[in-house]
Amino acid sequence: MKSAGLTLLLSMLHLASPQARAVEAPFLQTPPGGDAYWGDGKAEVSLYRASIKRYGILRETEIRHILVREPFLEQQRVKADDWRAPGVINVMKLNQVIRVPTGTYRYDQMHSAFWDAETGRLLKWSLASIDSCGNTYKQAIPRGRLWHYRALTYWEGMEDIDRRLSLPGNVLFYDELPYRLRLIDWERVGSFSAPLVSSSIRSKADSLEAPVAAFKVRATDAGWEVVVTHSEGEDRLVFGREVPHPLLSWNQFDGSSLTLIRSTRIAYWEFNAPGDEALLE
Repeated sequence: MKSAGLTLLLSMLHLASPQARAVEAPFLQTPPGGDAYWGDGKAEVSLYRASIKRYGILRETEIRHILVREPFLEQQRVKADDWRAPGVINVMKLNQVIRVPTGTYRYDQMHSAFWDAETGRLLKWSLASIDSCGNTYKQAIPRGRLWHYRALTYWEGMEDIDRRLSLPGNVLFYDELPYRLRLIDWERVGSFSAPLVSSSIRSKADSLEAPVAAFKVRATDAGWEVVVTHSEGEDRLVFGREVPHPLLSWNQFDGSSLTLIRSTRIAYWEFNAPGDEALLE
């Protein structure tokens, strides 16, 4: 994150808005559509035409978002084998599957985030990043009042990071925006602010600073638009007007973008035979 001055300015602009002051809880707790939509055991698989910046150049590619409700062991923070076992809760899981070509090699990355399906609280995020230079794995888990952050990377000085740090209770992570913003109480919320941690979709370890970002919500012909003004620039995300409010497009501060090509609901893990990829076409 770049500027403390910009962070202060965002905070002042937010406090100047009576509507922003009134909105203390902009998010609904449960996923849009509820059990009727998410309780059928299927995943929402969305394919996006993407232009992703790497090394200062925009690269054309396709990104997949896979959103599903699944059983989760809250203490261990992993998927449960038996949904009836003690300590199992339901979570919403979003996998962002990213493949970016860069000349003679490419990046293969996946960011996973897990939210309590009853409260909307983020319980864990993790990232695996693979390229021709090396492997990286990172994760962050809230434990009480602190976040436990681990990073195992191939970079000097970042080979094994293990930190416990304090973050604001209403903190948002940039990489959870594609799902978390779907929980906005659209008819009630016009603007709000929240601490925002920069994207962790990269091979290096993260600083995890959380300067304040401003969020403005409005209805457009294209859908619900959310403009996020943060210390690195401005993002615009558009979500469907109808439940379950899918992410339709995302124009990011660095020129990267995602545009929805198609979305389907399918138990994709059951379709792994040659030719099954046609189900997404």
